[in-house]
Amino acid sequence: MVRRFFLYLFGVGLGVIVSIFFFGDRDIEFSYLPNARTLKHLRGQAFQFSEKALCQLNCISMTESSFEQVFYDTDLDVDFTGSDVGGKCRTYLIEVTGEKFSKFKVDDCDSTSTIVNIDVTDCKCK
Repeated sequence: MVRRFFLYLFGVGLGVIVSIFFFGDRDIEFSYLPNARTLKHLRGQAFQFSEKALCQLNCISMTESSFEQVFYDTDLDVDFTGSDVGGKCRTYLIEVTGEKFSKFKVDDCDSTSTIVNIDVTDCKCK
């Protein structure tokens, strides 16, 4: 009985080592929750800026590349109650903490995401 137990542990250990050898260098992300799935989907698409969003970026002295860095590298939260996911194009309201703006809206159509609106104060953009 004890011999079987040690043979079992040896087999499991050998299997773990072989698995790590073959699959150890893969980058695996856990994205099964709705917030993570939505952000992974949006970050995987090409995105563009509307004229209003570009004007609002100028108001807060940010460039498109600095916004992209915030979009890809910061923890974001999707506000599903403020989002409109019905229809052909989905509009997501995404909240940001610790930046010059607190939230922004993204239109998700086909393979392109468009930054529609950035929530900034004291900005006169139409």
